[in-house]
Amino acid sequence: MSIPIKKIYVDGSVIEEPLTERVLENAPGIPEEIIDVEAFQERVADQLTLSQGKRVLFITGQKGDLVKPCPGTLAPYLCCRYTVINQIIQCPMDCTYCVLQEYLDSPVMILHTDMDDVFEDIDGLLASQPGRFFRFGTGELSDSLVLDHVTELTRDYARFFSEKRNALIEFKTKTNRVETLLAVSPKNIVVSWSVNPQPIIDTDEFFSARLEERLDAAGRCQDRGFLLGFHFDPILYTPDWEALYHPLIQQLFSRVDGSRIAWVSLGSLRYPPRLKEIVLKRFPRSRLFYEEMIRGMDGKMRYPKPMRVEMYRKIFGWLMEKAPDLFVYFCMESPDVWDRVMGTHPASNAELDFWFARSLHRRFPELELDSPNRASYTAS
Repeated sequence: MSIPIKKIYVDGSVIEEPLTERVLENAPGIPEEIIDVEAFQERVADQLTLSQGKRVLFITGQKGDLVKPCPGTLAPYLCCRYTVINQIIQCPMDCTYCVLQEYLDSPVMILHTDMDDVFEDIDGLLASQPGRFFRFGTGELSDSLVLDHVTELTRDYARFFSEKRNALIEFKTKTNRVETLLAVSPKNIVVSWSVNPQPIIDTDEFFSARLEERLDAAGRCQDRGFLLGFHFDPILYTPDWEALYHPLIQQLFSRVDGSRIAWVSLGSLRYPPRLKEIVLKRFPRSRLFYEEMIRGMDGKMRYPKPMRVEMYRKIFGWLMEKAPDLFVYFCMESPDVWDRVMGTHPASNAELDFWFARSLHRRFPELELDSPNRASYTAS
């Protein structure tokens, strides 16, 4: 896969930061310009469309507030208390259903150089809840690996998390860019892929890696010793969805070992109502937003519950056939859906967080985790 960066702008206040120097060294031939934040906003960001902005990188600084709880969704839908690191904002790939089109104010990619502040915030969070195991991730407001050949951020995070006992980091991607990652220690790292059938990738996940490329990269990471994750999210309804998703699961397990998969998430298409108008304007050929949708209790548009449950049951069953001990969870689903598909549900977000820690402790002794105490999750 190839995604061109057409220009790099650098906030003059961070020109001597090590991360800035690294990016510029790794991006020879790309035009660069030093600019202050206000001028960048007025002269560049405010003048670009989203499609244009996805080819521009702005390197700047931001003190604090890059480490925060995943925004998740509102009750009664369950969330897993993931912690996100928003060091990169905006994604150069272009998925038709991506909520960032509606969520982010700026069309350009922004890289924050404040590594020390990020690590200080993480250490403070870990110290504040010593009995809890934390899962961090960099793939909330961008793809974790799409710019890694330029930023090499995985190297910094790998070094930092390898020394932690009560935390791991997940790098979530739709790419096959694992070269930098393969050179670091796999300790306390989960590398995960968002997956969809290739026909959906062709029509709705532009500039991403092909499915076979993602799975090949996953196999390479597994062979290097990394734990893996897979996200069937969003699962997208089409009239032939069963004929698409079943072979996908067969293909996945032909390349990776289920015993090395830390977790698998299931989630269906959901979006704030305002996103539909944006998508129909930017991607008029996409048919995804013409299916029957209802407004959920959190205000987001979703497939009707019977449709979601039917898809989940089939996909969950296919996964269990391949790996009965697999840890599977729902992203932003109600307890009723959990019960209809899995026969059980966590009592709260904190309980789901505990389930993650318990599964990791039991299945991956190399993580050297202390046995999780349910009370410490309920209380935190």
